[in-house]
Amino acid sequence: MIKAIVVAGLISGVFAVAASDDFKVPFPEGYRRWTFLHGTVIGANNGSLGKDKCEKPCTGGIMYFYANDKAMEGFRTGRFPEGSIIADELLETEEQPERKSAKEGRRRGVGVMAKDSNRYASTGGWGYASFDGDSKVDENTEAQKKACFQCHLPRKDQDYVFSHYRER
Repeated sequence: MIKAIVVAGLISGVFAVAASDDFKVPFPEGYRRWTFLHGTVIGANNGSLGKDKCEKPCTGGIMYFYANDKAMEGFRTGRFPEGSIIADELLETEEQPERKSAKEGRRRGVGVMAKDSNRYASTGGWGYASFDGDSKVDENTEAQKKACFQCHLPRKDQDYVFSHYRER
């Protein structure tokens, strides 16, 4: 009897891991070849930069936003079809005092939201992921992903999307 309970527990654990893997958002390979939406310069005092992950004092950053073809359809119509993916890339800035400017530094991370109404029904049809630095492994917990959705809730009328596309 105890053996049967242990085996059943192991089997259900395997299915739970497999099921949670089904809900992971994959790294958006080739996102820099997608449509560039816009860039955002972030000041040094912005709390969302993940300052705990900085190797040196954070002096702000640059965020670039990209959309795949399906997401571009969503920007045109206001409703994002299944398979839409929006990626944001956060880069450090490297000061260039001699030029009185800054340039792109190393990547701090890539954030992703992917539309699949069946897989991500509990989060408005969108799955969320965050990849630190150059990693292609999403280490976020389910609680962190739900926090992403909570942040996007005020944008429900825009299909939970903050980004925009400016054609001109």
